[in-house]
Amino acid sequence: MKLRLAAIALILVGVGAVVLAVVGPSLGSSTNSKYITSQATVGTVAATSVATGTVAASTVYGMKFGAAADVVATASTTSGTGGTTTSGNSSGSSTSSSSSGSSITWPVMTLSVTVGQSVKKGDALAVADDSAAKIQLASAQAALATAQAKLTTDQAGPDKVTIAQAKNQVAQAKNSYNQAVANKKLTNRQSALSLSDATAAVTATQKKLNTDTAASAPAPTIDADNAALTQAKANLASTQLKVDQSNTQVAQQVTNAQLSQQSAQLQYDSKVAPSGSATVLSDQAQVASAQAALDAAQAAVTDATILAPADGLIVAVNILPGVNAPTGYAIEESVAPMVATASFAESDISNLKVGQAASVTVTAAKVIEDGTVSTIVPVASTTGGSSSVVTYSVTVTLTSPPATVLSGMSATVTVTTASVASALRVPATALSGSASAGYSVQTVAGDGSVKAQAVEVGLVTNSMVQITSGLNQGDAVVVGTTSTRNSTTTTSGVNVGNLTGAGGPGNGGGGFGR
Repeated sequence: MKLRLAAIALILVGVGAVVLAVVGPSLGSSTNSKYITSQATVGTVAATSVATGTVAASTVYGMKFGAAADVVATASTTSGTGGTTTSGNSSGSSTSSSSSGSSITWPVMTLSVTVGQSVKKGDALAVADDSAAKIQLASAQAALATAQAKLTTDQAGPDKVTIAQAKNQVAQAKNSYNQAVANKKLTNRQSALSLSDATAAVTATQKKLNTDTAASAPAPTIDADNAALTQAKANLASTQLKVDQSNTQVAQQVTNAQLSQQSAQLQYDSKVAPSGSATVLSDQAQVASAQAALDAAQAAVTDATILAPADGLIVAVNILPGVNAPTGYAIEESVAPMVATASFAESDISNLKVGQAASVTVTAAKVIEDGTVSTIVPVASTTGGSSSVVTYSVTVTLTSPPATVLSGMSATVTVTTASVASALRVPATALSGSASAGYSVQTVAGDGSVKAQAVEVGLVTNSMVQITSGLNQGDAVVVGTTSTRNSTTTTSGVNVGNLTGAGGPGNGGGGFGR
């Protein structure tokens, strides 16, 4: 950091000298110029990108009675807005992603923390009355027992009593069918006999009429025979009707008995057969649902005591002893590590990578902290207006910030995008040339003579240049000149503007082409 500041100071001196050389006063005719020199040294050459941002805790937990802690805010973002992603606040109005215990009233019994207090993982922060939660737990246990019993019954199939009853119903139906068949046979025989008798009577009366008619029997006899024949035929017709009715009735009884027997057999098959897969699957789903409800109820009882999910700092307390807890978060805790999130220009983002070293200057806390790039959001954020600026959100995790670094403080984030250790280096103002024409510096010999020396460069930054060949450690190079005119001194730097090539001095860092 000190080397970077010293180099920047040299640049400012050189630029100021150029301005004075161009527009400064010309007093008197005598002139005396002197060179400003610097030695080639061995050290680190580092290119950096700088942006401003804010410090925040990496994670904020929201805690409520009857539920596990939720992550309500993080210092990372995927929206490209360059800010924090937040799903909660310190007002206690946030809602948890878990519904456990949401319908339970939680009277606060004890509160053990205040805002700004440091806590350790597992510390008890607050305790609520769990009576209502225990009632809900008992109900969930009973529901699970009922669901498990039904599943067991359906998987095992019918018991012996059920099977015996079904068999008895089949036997009774079969017996009824056999009786109906026997009754039909008996009725058919009786009907046939009755019909035969009636037919025989008609035949006999007809024969008597024929005989009497042939014998020229008196008219009264013939009339009596005709009357008897008529009566016999009527009896035959009546008997035929009764026979038909009886046969139809007993046939219907047999059919009904047969259907009853088939129904009893089907009922038996249904009762003795194991439950279908659909029934068992439904029972299993009911058991799983009841188990989940029981787990949630058990967790609610356990979470009647709020425990710190991690080491951290209490940032919000929204409960009081003796008062029912709100539906939102009762307590919020921020946890380490602290991070700094800054918006880097699109020209810098291609040089930034996760894992690069960084330093974070927090002016309010008067500290400069080391850190590491942990997140680079790949979606740009653009400011409004005609001259919109495209930036990318970058998060740096601070290594070990002191307690004086607080969330919300402004920070300047400096990321080291390239670095060469133990490099032979000279100030950037000593270098002239371009990638196509080659680079050179002006060296100063022991006798004070100056000559141009061709060099090859490696990493070039705004402040320092890595020299890979052409110089040795300790060589003096010209970084500017001073001119004295009638007691007025002006300083002129080397023509840095002649340097060309990507990453040259003046655009934030990077390397010259080789």
